[in-house]
Amino acid sequence: MRKKKLNYEEQIEDLKRRGITFNDFTEEEALHYLKYNNNLFKLSSYRKNYNKQLYNKAQYIHLDFGELVDLATIDMYLRRIILQMALDIEHFAKVALLRRISTSPLEDGYAIVSDYINSLAPTQLGHLQSELKRNAQSPYCHNAYQKYKDDMPVWVFIEIISFGSFISFYKYCAERFKTNDCESGNKALERDDKRMLDNFYLMLSVKQVRNASAHNNCILNDLKDKTLIARKQTSWVLNREIAKLGTGSTSRIKKISNIRISQILSCFLVYHRVVTSEEVSRKIALTLHTWVNRLYQKHDFSKNLVIKTTFNLFKSSIDNWFPIL
Repeated sequence: MRKKKLNYEEQIEDLKRRGITFNDFTEEEALHYLKYNNNLFKLSSYRKNYNKQLYNKAQYIHLDFGELVDLATIDMYLRRIILQMALDIEHFAKVALLRRISTSPLEDGYAIVSDYINSLAPTQLGHLQSELKRNAQSPYCHNAYQKYKDDMPVWVFIEIISFGSFISFYKYCAERFKTNDCESGNKALERDDKRMLDNFYLMLSVKQVRNASAHNNCILNDLKDKTLIARKQTSWVLNREIAKLGTGSTSRIKKISNIRISQILSCFLVYHRVVTSEEVSRKIALTLHTWVNRLYQKHDFSKNLVIKTTFNLFKSSIDNWFPIL
């Protein structure tokens, strides 16, 4: 059934019917906000973080319009940070991969690309070929593609594929290195191979939360949702590192069972593991700590344990993985 389109005055009345109060904003200020700063569909999605009254499921408990606005703002800042972090992760993962290939006497930089392409299933191969043809039309990739399309070296290939395709190639390389290193008995490199594979699983989560952020989707609007699938998809490395923060097992399981929380923390963790530039890391650390300071600037969310404990976990992870020295 289609819902009736509401004018702005009706939107305010609809929020009031849902038990949402207007203590921080007057109704006139809220109306102006909905007209010029956000929209009801997006803003009201944050109500999923709140409980409803026991005997009146149509109304929410302890939910003020100002808290919805605050969450929308905090979310907006986080999306911007995640986009920057994802760019850095992609760049430094490529740097590390090229370093590994450049120092390996078994790799010439060409065979690893052709072997990867030949390993793809027909559907995957078709997807990659379509992607390369699309990127060949870009003024930023066209010349490189035309010059190397018949025999592409790895340093060109990774620059003209998407982040998603790079992650797939990254996994192929890690498994290839692992096979070679197991045969040679090089334990140090085997540990590097395992770290690469661990980073691959973390980067899968980064890709998803990066895509959501790039499309300006809300990412902090459903922190109560918990699924077994989300818990199973969470990297064991993330689970281990969260445990090191002092998070109890019950609380940890609850948090990683929310796909949004798990993916955001995965982004934080893989950045900590992959980015090797002290200057770049320090800049993102300062940005993250500024964001943490913004979390409780206007509301302490003391009446909402879901939000409070989630924000505390984000703060703990940032304090530990991104210390400001």
